[in-house]
Amino acid sequence: MMRKFRMGLLSLVVAAFASTAMAKTIKISTTVPETSNWLVAANKFKEIVEAKTAHKVEIYPNGVLASGNDRVELEMAQAGAIDIIMKTTIWLSQLNQDFLVTAMPWIFPNAEVAMKVMDGPTGVQLSNSLNKVGLQALAWGDGGFFQLYSKTGPIKTPDAINGVKIRVPGNPIFVKTWNKVGAVPTPISFAEIFSSLQSGAIDGGVATTPLIYAKRFYEVAPYTSIINFSFESVGMIANKSMLDQLSDTDQSIIKQAAVEGMVAQRATALEENGTYLSKMTAAGSKIYVPNASELNQFKTIAKPVYDEFKNKVGADLVSRVESEVQALSK
Repeated sequence: MMRKFRMGLLSLVVAAFASTAMAKTIKISTTVPETSNWLVAANKFKEIVEAKTAHKVEIYPNGVLASGNDRVELEMAQAGAIDIIMKTTIWLSQLNQDFLVTAMPWIFPNAEVAMKVMDGPTGVQLSNSLNKVGLQALAWGDGGFFQLYSKTGPIKTPDAINGVKIRVPGNPIFVKTWNKVGAVPTPISFAEIFSSLQSGAIDGGVATTPLIYAKRFYEVAPYTSIINFSFESVGMIANKSMLDQLSDTDQSIIKQAAVEGMVAQRATALEENGTYLSKMTAAGSKIYVPNASELNQFKTIAKPVYDEFKNKVGADLVSRVESEVQALSK
């Protein structure tokens, strides 16, 4: 009896030791600040993983692990020096142009439909495509729509932006679309936008509402048109080797924690979007929502660019997303 007791005790000790040995510290890195709603997802992930597994989670905002450099952060994740990063689909398009499908001009009518597409077969396909570069997307959140801000007055139709110098991301979809609409896309680094608006080097630009608010662009460019031009989703993306080394149970918990984290992030993003617009209005900013007829003028002029990038991104992929959007919008 004593022998069986000792053997049983030994088994428990060995099991406990093995569990401790397999426990690891999971490092999450992102270049956004602590105030970003992306951290809502990271903190929820940490809460769930630490409650249900032996692993610990450390969160590093502001790009502190990668000197604020997105490219370095990505390379560190691929090498396994960082376990999880958070990146937008527009940024990920540098790895795989399929991710540009989310950036197609006005392909999504609203964030709810966009996120349903990312939760479905298209999102799974995009997630799995990262396996080729040593990564695995765990879940997707709401990175927001790009809106139009301006110094020159409310932008209601394409005529109002003709010849206006605006700052857009360097992505060719953005540059070609706004050039076609009649604006003058002007290359300005992100850090220089505010001072460039002040000096008159640019008259406006396109950015998500949280960025327009956080960077105070509305203070010098007080007119914002809610055009929902292009959408970006933010992914919680893991080093694939790290994930594969975990037990099936822990992998399942980690994936579910990422999903629940991003669900919380989406809710926060939706709430914040309305809050930011209200605060901007209270500060004197003028918010304009084009009607369907006005918005269609932009879409009609931009259609040749849309068609061009539909072929570049992949006609089959874009057509499938268009079909999904149509079905979800009914």
